[in-house]
Amino acid sequence: MKRSLAGNCRRLLLLWLLLLHAHPVLADEGAQRLAAFVEHGMALWHVPGMAVAVVSSDEVKFSQGFGATTIEGGAPVDEHTLFANASTTKAMVAMGLLMLVDEGRLTLDDPIVRHLPELRFKDPLLTAEVTVRDLLTHRTGLPSTDMWSFMQRMPLDEQVSRLAFVTPTAALRTRHIYQNTMYELLGMLIERLSGQRWDRFLAERLWLPLGMTATVGARGQIAEGRAHVLPHEYRGGRVAVTDWDLPADMADAAGSVWSSIHDMSLWARFLLRGGATAAGDRLVSEAGFAEMFKPQSLIDRDDFYPTAELTRPRWTSYGLGWFQQDYQGRQIDFHTGSLAGLIAIIGLDRANDRAVIVLGNRDHAEMRHAVLWEVMDSSPAGARTDWNRVVFDLYRDRAEKRDAEWEETLESRLQKTRPSLPLAAYAGRYAAPAFGSVTIEHAGGALKLLTAAVAMPMSHWHLETFLVEYESWELREFGEFRIGPDGRIKSFVLFDQEFQPAAEN
Repeated sequence: MKRSLAGNCRRLLLLWLLLLHAHPVLADEGAQRLAAFVEHGMALWHVPGMAVAVVSSDEVKFSQGFGATTIEGGAPVDEHTLFANASTTKAMVAMGLLMLVDEGRLTLDDPIVRHLPELRFKDPLLTAEVTVRDLLTHRTGLPSTDMWSFMQRMPLDEQVSRLAFVTPTAALRTRHIYQNTMYELLGMLIERLSGQRWDRFLAERLWLPLGMTATVGARGQIAEGRAHVLPHEYRGGRVAVTDWDLPADMADAAGSVWSSIHDMSLWARFLLRGGATAAGDRLVSEAGFAEMFKPQSLIDRDDFYPTAELTRPRWTSYGLGWFQQDYQGRQIDFHTGSLAGLIAIIGLDRANDRAVIVLGNRDHAEMRHAVLWEVMDSSPAGARTDWNRVVFDLYRDRAEKRDAEWEETLESRLQKTRPSLPLAAYAGRYAAPAFGSVTIEHAGGALKLLTAAVAMPMSHWHLETFLVEYESWELREFGEFRIGPDGRIKSFVLFDQEFQPAAEN
């Protein structure tokens, strides 16, 4: 009897040891599957370098770098390689404001003009009524003014003054229109209330308490010798390094933070813990944290991510710095980030205590969505969607549709027309109250549109219409000149703006 009991004990101990070692094996198999999934997606999208992490509130489940910082002799990517956060910065800015709400410095429903009294919108009603919450949730009704930062390199104080000339495209709180300038204003608000620039405030109050010691507010703050990626684009069947979107020293609260998956994992775990550090210290109140993830406004499907065609949510909304939707009965909070040649995404499944972070260095590599939904998908193995394939097909089909629409535009072009004036007559400086000034340059028998930051070829289309192209943005816009009875150019319309000659042409 004793011998049999001893044998049973030995067998139980052996079984326990086998089970103990089985979990890492299963974990390794899962990690290998995810790594292979990422590598396949990178091949589909021609991504030079990427970093991916999956975490729970108390553990890093997966953390791996792939590829290189650049195709031109780059270093291997690892968990400490720095990438652009881009618009995933917005949730951090929102968190900073919630900390100030906890201190009684403001409420989310304060009119923004109470704290930024120099701010004026074109509609006086907006000036009086737009709140901090409206800025956080992209519901002011103003169209995108991204060209101020990306084409004009416009200082924020000048952007504030030009807001008075921007015509709303929707009534206040009636439509989600993504508006980066509003987050720049929120960065200004943090500085007004705290006395610190927004990124220095976040470094002191958020990043350092979480151990995010490598995270910085602008590319120029990256420590010498710290590995970071370069931006890339895929054009004409090849990957190449492309130009930076933002100057190195530009700390832009809408999206200039640089971080690593190591640091972003700390941020994601903090969020999964409900706003507390690993030591249990609360950096934001429970009420403030809940407000961040409370759906603040519904988003029409047309204003949401194309991947909603694949995930088929019943509702889509925006929190404070987070897009939101239901998926398999759970609320998923996520946000992408995009700059020229650089991408990011972070997604949270708070009900199941998991988060995923994806950082990459190829322009609009939409496989980031595939990784997000691969991690969030709780379907049985045999019923899982091939997320790499369906996301790739979705964006390929959208690109083909755009190409087909462009072919229709080409077919409608009037043939054998000429500009009314010699090309040199169109050259000169022009200005629009909301946009600022641009220059049309005539050289080598061709026209070129120059903004403060970019040069775009300008070719005759038909009659007084010219095609303006910016390949890096896949931008095609038509500018139409208006010629007065005296044979002089009175104005031209481009980017929905009417530009007047700023000097004699």
